[in-house]
Amino acid sequence: MKYYFFIFISFLSFNCTLAQNYVDILKVNASTTPYNAFDTSSSKTKIDQIDVDLTVPIKINYRLSIISGVMFESFQTKLFEGGNVKTFGSTALKIGANKQFNDHWSGTAVLLPKVATDYKALSGKDIQVGVVGIMKYKKSDHINYKFGMYYNSELFGPFFVPMVGMYYLSPNKKFETNIMLPLQADVNYKLIPFMNIGVNFNGQIRSYHLTDITPTHHSTYIARSTNEFYAYLKFNVTKGLSITTKVGQSLGRSYKVYDEDDKVTFGLPATFIGHKRQQLNTNFSNGMIFQAALIYRFNLEKKQ
Repeated sequence: MKYYFFIFISFLSFNCTLAQNYVDILKVNASTTPYNAFDTSSSKTKIDQIDVDLTVPIKINYRLSIISGVMFESFQTKLFEGGNVKTFGSTALKIGANKQFNDHWSGTAVLLPKVATDYKALSGKDIQVGVVGIMKYKKSDHINYKFGMYYNSELFGPFFVPMVGMYYLSPNKKFETNIMLPLQADVNYKLIPFMNIGVNFNGQIRSYHLTDITPTHHSTYIARSTNEFYAYLKFNVTKGLSITTKVGQSLGRSYKVYDEDDKVTFGLPATFIGHKRQQLNTNFSNGMIFQAALIYRFNLEKKQ
């Protein structure tokens, strides 16, 4: 069976790559921050993060492909002013399919079961299930449009994200725009063959189950929310391999801890519907982010 690599859309690491003429098979990101001050004391903490995203699509026929893969993320930071550094994260599977309906329309549906936890005592509370559906309209070889919906059974309650976006590549293949709001936006320009300069935005809301985070709260969760703006340089080592260095700034960043039973009715990207929850910890400040990424990309350009 031949392998055919196509575009996969994900939330969380949601790294939205559906629509362009390539797929990122492997992405590895490492980021860190300077020390960030808590709002009500002189205590400080930094955030160290590692992300790995592997996608393995398999061609069934010229119109249908199966999606498989795995995503992993890990965080290290203080959640309480006088507390120790905590480690938490998630491991998710990607199981889905891509269908080409005609020359203009295609669709992708992916199931995203995951474990989101501090890995101390795994139980059903650590399991979440997400699903994403995307429709794409290809207007030409240089531009297409996409829209869809993401759902995940977050620990704070059901979470829904309507999505809309577009992809554009200039005829000379130097200027590229990839937008999938409200999750991600990227604009970059190829200065020279081995280097691109660009800016991008990533927005995330995710939750993770915690065990015995305080002596009085034995089962809690983190609601992690962040909006991150980056400027970057991408170095094209080979046609498929690149290394990216980023400098960014977070806005609206929070790592809020709640009791496991403190939930909302449902959530949307800009609001939560339901009663007001009681936060157990104190927020720390926004700040700079430094990130390095390694990407292995498979190009889908038609042979001339």
